[in-house]
Amino acid sequence: MTFPWRIQWRGFLFGGAFVMLVCSMFLGCRKADELAPAPEWVVQVGTQKVATVTFEADWGRRQSQQERPVPSGDVIGAFVSDWQAYQAAGQMGLLEDLELQSSIRRLVGAKVREKLAQSLAKPGADAPVEVGDIEKAYHSQSQRWQRPPAWNIAWLVASVSPKAEPSRRTAVRERLEGYRREILNSSDPKATFAILCSNHSDDTATRYLRGELGWLQREQLVGRMGESIAEQAILLNSTNRMSAVLESSTRMVVLLHLGHRSVQMRPLDEVAPQIRFEIGKQRDEELKRALAKELNRRVPVETNLAVLARLKAPTVPTSTPPAPSPMPRP
Repeated sequence: MTFPWRIQWRGFLFGGAFVMLVCSMFLGCRKADELAPAPEWVVQVGTQKVATVTFEADWGRRQSQQERPVPSGDVIGAFVSDWQAYQAAGQMGLLEDLELQSSIRRLVGAKVREKLAQSLAKPGADAPVEVGDIEKAYHSQSQRWQRPPAWNIAWLVASVSPKAEPSRRTAVRERLEGYRREILNSSDPKATFAILCSNHSDDTATRYLRGELGWLQREQLVGRMGESIAEQAILLNSTNRMSAVLESSTRMVVLLHLGHRSVQMRPLDEVAPQIRFEIGKQRDEELKRALAKELNRRVPVETNLAVLARLKAPTVPTSTPPAPSPMPRP
Protein backbone atom coordinates (compact mmCIF):
# COMPACT_ATOMS: atom_id res chain seq x y z
CA MET A 1 0.00 0.00 0.00
CA THR A 2 1.34 3.43 -0.93
CA PHE A 3 0.74 6.80 0.64
CA PRO A 4 0.56 10.19 -1.02
CA TRP A 5 3.97 11.72 -1.32
CA ARG A 6 2.97 14.62 0.90
CA ILE A 7 2.19 12.30 3.79
CA GLN A 8 5.43 10.39 3.26
CA TRP A 9 7.39 13.63 3.18
CA ARG A 10 5.75 14.86 6.36
CA GLY A 11 6.53 11.55 8.11
CA PHE A 12 10.15 11.80 7.01
CA LEU A 13 10.40 15.32 8.38
CA PHE A 14 8.78 14.30 11.66
CA GLY A 15 11.03 11.24 12.11
CA GLY A 16 14.14 13.25 11.33
CA ALA A 17 13.21 15.90 13.80
CA PHE A 18 12.63 13.25 16.49
CA VAL A 19 16.03 11.66 15.84
CA MET A 20 17.76 15.03 16.00
CA LEU A 21 15.98 15.80 19.27
CA VAL A 22 17.10 12.52 20.85
CA CYS A 23 20.67 13.00 19.63
CA SER A 24 20.82 16.54 20.97
CA MET A 25 19.51 15.36 24.36
CA PHE A 26 22.06 12.52 24.47
CA LEU A 27 24.93 14.74 23.43
CA GLY A 28 23.82 17.43 25.84
CA CYS A 29 23.71 14.98 28.77
CA ARG A 30 27.05 13.52 27.81
CA LYS A 31 28.53 16.99 27.54
CA ALA A 32 27.09 17.88 30.96
CA ASP A 33 28.58 14.69 32.43
CA GLU A 34 31.94 15.50 30.93
CA LEU A 35 31.81 19.01 32.35
CA ALA A 36 30.83 17.78 35.87
CA PRO A 37 33.90 17.42 38.09
CA ALA A 38 34.82 13.83 38.84
CA PRO A 39 34.71 12.89 42.53
CA GLU A 40 38.09 13.16 44.16
CA TRP A 41 39.68 9.78 44.74
CA VAL A 42 42.58 8.71 46.93
CA VAL A 43 43.47 5.28 45.55
CA GLN A 44 42.48 3.04 42.67
CA VAL A 45 42.01 -0.63 43.47
CA GLY A 46 41.67 -2.62 40.27
CA THR A 47 39.22 -0.60 38.21
CA GLN A 48 37.59 1.00 41.23
CA LYS A 49 38.57 4.53 42.21
CA VAL A 50 37.90 4.89 45.92
CA ALA A 51 36.59 8.32 46.88
CA THR A 52 38.58 10.39 49.34
CA VAL A 53 35.58 10.74 51.67
CA THR A 54 35.42 6.96 51.97
CA PHE A 55 39.04 6.78 53.03
CA GLU A 56 38.60 9.68 55.45
CA ALA A 57 35.65 7.94 57.10
CA ASP A 58 37.71 4.78 57.61
CA TRP A 59 40.66 6.83 58.85
CA GLY A 60 38.44 8.63 61.37
CA ARG A 61 37.01 5.34 62.63
CA ARG A 62 40.47 3.90 63.22
CA GLN A 63 41.66 7.12 64.85
CA SER A 64 38.73 6.95 67.29
CA GLN A 65 40.13 3.64 68.54
CA GLN A 66 43.61 5.06 69.19
CA GLU A 67 44.84 7.60 71.73
CA ARG A 68 47.72 8.82 69.56
CA PRO A 69 47.49 10.41 66.08
CA VAL A 70 47.37 7.78 63.32
CA PRO A 71 49.25 8.84 60.13
CA SER A 72 47.53 8.18 56.82
CA GLY A 73 50.40 5.90 55.81
CA ASP A 74 49.56 3.55 58.68
CA VAL A 75 45.95 3.29 57.48
CA ILE A 76 46.25 3.10 53.70
CA GLY A 77 47.77 -0.39 53.65
CA ALA A 78 44.96 -2.08 55.56
CA PHE A 79 42.41 0.08 53.74
CA VAL A 80 43.65 -1.04 50.32
CA SER A 81 43.88 -4.66 51.47
CA ASP A 82 40.23 -4.62 52.49
CA TRP A 83 39.19 -3.25 49.09
CA GLN A 84 41.35 -5.77 47.27
CA ALA A 85 39.83 -8.63 49.24
CA TYR A 86 36.32 -7.34 48.58
CA GLN A 87 36.89 -7.12 44.81
CA ALA A 88 38.57 -10.52 44.84
CA ALA A 89 35.48 -11.90 46.57
CA GLY A 90 33.42 -10.76 43.61
CA GLN A 91 35.83 -12.38 41.16
CA MET A 92 35.77 -15.63 43.16
CA GLY A 93 31.96 -15.67 43.38
CA LEU A 94 31.99 -15.40 47.15
CA LEU A 95 29.51 -12.52 47.11
CA GLU A 96 26.95 -15.03 45.84
CA ASP A 97 27.48 -17.25 48.89
CA LEU A 98 24.14 -17.58 50.70
CA GLU A 99 25.66 -17.51 54.18
CA LEU A 100 27.64 -14.37 53.37
CA GLN A 101 24.59 -12.68 51.86
CA SER A 102 22.62 -13.55 54.99
CA SER A 103 25.33 -11.99 57.18
CA ILE A 104 25.34 -8.83 55.05
CA ARG A 105 21.54 -8.57 55.24
CA ARG A 106 21.60 -8.92 59.01
CA LEU A 107 24.33 -6.30 59.34
CA VAL A 108 22.61 -3.82 57.05
CA GLY A 109 19.19 -4.62 58.53
CA ALA A 110 20.44 -3.86 62.04
CA LYS A 111 21.78 -0.51 60.87
CA VAL A 112 18.50 0.33 59.12
CA ARG A 113 16.48 -0.54 62.23
CA GLU A 114 18.80 1.58 64.36
CA LYS A 115 18.36 4.59 62.07
CA LEU A 116 14.58 4.19 61.81
CA ALA A 117 14.25 3.62 65.55
CA GLN A 118 15.99 6.94 66.20
CA SER A 119 13.47 8.74 64.00
CA LEU A 120 10.41 6.82 65.24
CA ALA A 121 11.14 6.86 68.98
CA LYS A 122 8.82 9.08 70.99
CA PRO A 123 10.40 12.01 72.84
CA GLY A 124 11.82 10.80 76.14
CA ALA A 125 11.37 7.11 75.24
CA ASP A 126 14.97 6.38 76.18
CA ALA A 127 14.79 8.39 79.41
CA PRO A 128 14.71 6.57 82.77
CA VAL A 129 11.25 5.61 84.03
CA GLU A 130 10.05 8.37 86.35
CA VAL A 131 8.74 7.71 89.86
CA GLY A 132 5.44 9.33 88.87
CA ASP A 133 4.96 6.81 86.05
CA ILE A 134 5.57 3.95 88.49
CA GLU A 135 3.10 5.34 91.04
CA LYS A 136 0.47 5.85 88.34
CA ALA A 137 0.79 2.25 87.16
CA TYR A 138 0.72 1.02 90.77
CA HIS A 139 -2.58 2.72 91.59
CA SER A 140 -4.22 2.00 88.23
CA GLN A 141 -3.54 -1.75 88.56
CA SER A 142 -4.20 -2.11 92.27
CA GLN A 143 -5.72 -5.60 91.96
CA ARG A 144 -2.44 -6.95 90.58
CA TRP A 145 -0.57 -6.05 93.75
CA GLN A 146 -3.02 -7.55 96.25
CA ARG A 147 -1.80 -10.29 98.53
CA PRO A 148 -4.43 -13.05 98.85
CA PRO A 149 -5.53 -14.16 102.33
CA ALA A 150 -3.03 -16.31 104.21
CA TRP A 151 -2.95 -18.25 107.48
CA ASN A 152 -0.12 -18.98 109.89
CA ILE A 153 -0.74 -22.44 111.30
CA ALA A 154 1.26 -24.80 113.52
CA TRP A 155 0.51 -28.51 113.73
CA LEU A 156 1.35 -31.48 115.88
CA VAL A 157 1.41 -34.58 113.71
CA ALA A 158 1.12 -38.27 114.47
CA SER A 159 1.56 -40.57 111.48
CA VAL A 160 -0.69 -43.58 111.08
CA SER A 161 -0.75 -46.25 108.42
CA PRO A 162 -3.85 -46.51 106.21
CA LYS A 163 -3.76 -50.27 106.95
CA ALA A 164 -3.55 -49.83 110.72
CA GLU A 165 -6.00 -51.78 112.91
CA PRO A 166 -8.83 -49.76 114.47
CA SER A 167 -7.27 -50.30 117.88
CA ARG A 168 -4.03 -48.75 116.67
CA ARG A 169 -5.83 -45.69 115.29
CA THR A 170 -7.75 -45.36 118.56
CA ALA A 171 -4.51 -45.40 120.53
CA VAL A 172 -2.99 -42.66 118.35
CA ARG A 173 -6.11 -40.53 118.73
CA GLU A 174 -6.11 -40.91 122.51
CA ARG A 175 -2.45 -39.88 122.63
CA LEU A 176 -3.18 -36.70 120.66
CA GLU A 177 -6.23 -36.00 122.80
CA GLY A 178 -3.93 -36.08 125.83
CA TYR A 179 -1.51 -33.63 124.18
CA ARG A 180 -4.45 -31.35 123.37
CA ARG A 181 -5.70 -31.31 126.97
CA GLU A 182 -2.18 -30.55 128.19
CA ILE A 183 -1.94 -27.57 125.84
CA LEU A 184 -5.36 -26.21 126.81
CA ASN A 185 -4.59 -26.47 130.53
CA SER A 186 -1.20 -24.74 130.14
CA SER A 187 -0.61 -21.14 131.15
CA ASP A 188 1.27 -20.67 127.85
CA PRO A 189 -0.43 -22.87 125.22
CA LYS A 190 1.88 -21.78 122.44
CA ALA A 191 5.04 -22.67 124.36
CA THR A 192 3.57 -26.01 125.47
CA PHE A 193 2.54 -26.75 121.89
CA ALA A 194 6.11 -26.04 120.72
CA ILE A 195 7.61 -28.37 123.35
CA LEU A 196 5.24 -31.20 122.48
CA CYS A 197 6.01 -30.75 118.76
CA SER A 198 9.75 -31.00 119.31
CA ASN A 199 9.32 -34.12 121.46
CA HIS A 200 6.52 -35.99 119.68
CA SER A 201 5.62 -34.63 116.21
CA ASP A 202 6.23 -36.98 113.27
CA ASP A 203 6.54 -34.12 110.76
CA THR A 204 10.33 -33.72 110.48
CA ALA A 205 10.05 -30.48 108.45
CA THR A 206 8.34 -28.57 111.30
CA ARG A 207 9.18 -30.63 114.38
CA TYR A 208 11.99 -28.33 115.51
CA LEU A 209 10.27 -25.17 114.23
CA ARG A 210 7.59 -25.25 116.96
CA GLY A 211 5.34 -27.01 114.44
CA GLU A 212 4.90 -23.79 112.44
CA LEU A 213 4.13 -24.07 108.73
CA GLY A 214 4.55 -20.33 108.09
CA TRP A 215 2.19 -18.11 106.11
CA LEU A 216 0.31 -20.21 103.57
CA GLN A 217 -2.53 -19.38 101.19
CA ARG A 218 -5.58 -21.60 100.87
CA GLU A 219 -4.25 -23.70 97.97
CA GLN A 220 -0.93 -24.09 99.78
CA LEU A 221 -2.68 -25.31 102.91
CA VAL A 222 -4.63 -27.83 100.85
CA GLY A 223 -1.43 -29.07 99.23
CA ARG A 224 0.30 -29.42 102.60
CA MET A 225 -2.52 -30.86 104.72
CA GLY A 226 -5.17 -32.20 102.42
CA GLU A 227 -8.47 -30.48 101.72
CA SER A 228 -10.48 -31.63 104.74
CA ILE A 229 -7.84 -30.63 107.33
CA ALA A 230 -7.05 -27.37 105.49
CA GLU A 231 -10.70 -26.32 105.65
CA GLN A 232 -10.65 -26.80 109.41
CA ALA A 233 -7.43 -24.76 109.65
CA ILE A 234 -9.10 -21.85 107.85
CA LEU A 235 -11.98 -21.83 110.34
CA LEU A 236 -9.65 -21.28 113.32
CA ASN A 237 -9.27 -17.74 114.69
CA SER A 238 -7.84 -15.80 117.60
CA THR A 239 -10.76 -16.88 119.82
CA ASN A 240 -10.96 -20.51 118.76
CA ARG A 241 -7.23 -21.12 118.34
CA MET A 242 -6.96 -24.90 118.66
CA SER A 243 -8.63 -27.57 116.61
CA ALA A 244 -9.95 -30.92 117.69
CA VAL A 245 -7.95 -34.00 116.74
CA LEU A 246 -8.32 -34.14 112.96
CA GLU A 247 -7.83 -37.34 111.05
CA SER A 248 -6.91 -38.38 107.51
CA SER A 249 -5.91 -41.74 106.07
CA THR A 250 -2.20 -41.20 106.85
CA ARG A 251 -2.06 -38.86 109.87
CA MET A 252 -3.81 -37.35 112.85
CA VAL A 253 -3.12 -33.73 113.77
CA VAL A 254 -3.85 -30.98 116.22
CA LEU A 255 -3.75 -27.47 114.72
CA LEU A 256 -2.89 -24.19 116.43
CA HIS A 257 -3.91 -20.84 114.90
CA LEU A 258 -1.07 -18.30 114.99
CA GLY A 259 -2.42 -15.58 112.71
CA HIS A 260 -4.56 -14.63 109.75
CA ARG A 261 -3.77 -12.07 107.05
CA SER A 262 -6.62 -10.71 104.96
CA VAL A 263 -6.25 -9.26 101.47
CA GLN A 264 -3.44 -6.67 101.48
CA MET A 265 -1.76 -4.40 98.95
CA ARG A 266 1.88 -5.19 98.40
CA PRO A 267 3.90 -2.02 99.18
CA LEU A 268 5.03 0.14 96.29
CA ASP A 269 8.72 -0.31 97.14
CA GLU A 270 8.31 -4.06 96.74
CA VAL A 271 6.73 -3.98 93.27
CA ALA A 272 8.46 -0.86 91.86
CA PRO A 273 11.28 -2.84 90.12
CA GLN A 274 8.69 -5.01 88.34
CA ILE A 275 6.66 -1.98 87.25
CA ARG A 276 9.80 -0.22 85.99
CA PHE A 277 10.74 -3.29 83.94
CA GLU A 278 7.22 -3.58 82.48
CA ILE A 279 7.11 0.09 81.46
CA GLY A 280 10.48 -0.24 79.72
CA LYS A 281 9.31 -3.40 77.97
CA GLN A 282 6.12 -1.65 76.86
CA ARG A 283 8.18 1.16 75.34
CA ASP A 284 10.29 -1.37 73.45
CA GLU A 285 7.19 -3.15 72.13
CA GLU A 286 5.65 0.13 70.95
CA LEU A 287 8.86 1.00 69.10
CA LYS A 288 9.00 -2.48 67.51
CA ARG A 289 5.43 -2.11 66.24
CA ALA A 290 6.15 1.34 64.85
CA LEU A 291 9.31 0.05 63.18
CA ALA A 292 7.48 -2.90 61.59
CA LYS A 293 4.76 -0.55 60.32
CA GLU A 294 7.33 1.81 58.80
CA LEU A 295 9.24 -1.03 57.10
CA ASN A 296 5.99 -2.38 55.64
CA ARG A 297 5.17 1.08 54.35
CA ARG A 298 8.55 1.44 52.69
CA VAL A 299 8.94 -2.11 51.38
CA PRO A 300 5.72 -4.12 50.82
CA VAL A 301 5.94 -7.88 51.30
CA GLU A 302 4.09 -10.70 49.58
CA THR A 303 4.52 -14.31 50.71
CA ASN A 304 3.99 -17.23 48.36
CA LEU A 305 2.00 -19.34 50.79
CA ALA A 306 1.63 -22.26 48.39
CA VAL A 307 5.40 -22.65 48.10
CA LEU A 308 5.95 -22.04 51.82
CA ALA A 309 3.44 -24.76 52.73
CA ARG A 310 5.24 -27.46 50.78
CA LEU A 311 8.73 -26.67 52.03
CA LYS A 312 10.20 -29.28 54.35
CA ALA A 313 11.71 -28.32 57.68
CA PRO A 314 15.51 -28.64 57.88
CA THR A 315 16.85 -31.76 59.50
CA VAL A 316 17.84 -31.25 63.11
CA PRO A 317 21.44 -32.40 63.58
CA THR A 318 21.89 -35.11 66.16
CA SER A 319 24.62 -34.34 68.63
CA THR A 320 26.79 -37.18 69.83
CA PRO A 321 27.70 -36.89 73.52
CA PRO A 322 31.45 -36.70 74.10
CA ALA A 323 33.15 -39.85 75.21
CA PRO A 324 33.84 -39.93 78.96
CA SER A 325 37.39 -39.10 79.88
CA PRO A 326 39.42 -42.04 81.18
CA MET A 327 39.65 -42.32 84.93
CA PRO A 328 43.10 -41.38 86.23
CA ARG A 329 45.09 -44.25 87.52
CA PRO A 330 46.03 -44.18 91.20
